[in-house]
Amino acid sequence: MNWESLASWIAIAITMALSILVPVFTQIANNSHQRKMQKEKIEYEKSQRKREVYEKFLLDVGGAVTAATSTTREHMNDAGASLYEMYIYAPSDWQCKLDKLASHISKYEWKEARLILQELSRLISLELQGEQNSK
Repeated sequence: MNWESLASWIAIAITMALSILVPVFTQIANNSHQRKMQKEKIEYEKSQRKREVYEKFLLDVGGAVTAATSTTREHMNDAGASLYEMYIYAPSDWQCKLDKLASHISKYEWKEARLILQELSRLISLELQGEQNSK
C-alpha cells in the first residue's frame, strides 16, 4: 500500500468521523442552550408570580386594614387568603411578622396591623428592588 492511497483512506475516515461527530456536538450545544433558556423562563415566571402575590397581598390586606371599620366579610376572606399565600413566597424570616399580622387582623387590632403591614411593605419593596438589581 502506498502513501497516496493511505492518505485518501485517512481523508475518507476523517470525513466520515466528522460527519457523525459535528451533528452530535451541535445537538449537545443546542440542548445546553435550550436548558439554559428554559431555566431562565422558569425563574422569570416564578419571579412574576411572586410579584403578583406581593401585589395582591398589599391590595387585599392593605385594603382591609386601611378601611378597618367598613371591612366586609368578603374583604376579610380575600385578605386572609392573600396573607396565607404570602407564606409560600415570602422569606422565612418574615413568617413571625405574618403570624403577628394575622393575629392582629383576626382580633380587629387595626393600629397594630397597620404598623406590621407598613414594615412588610418596606421589606417587599426592598426584596423586589433587589430582584431587579440582580437581573
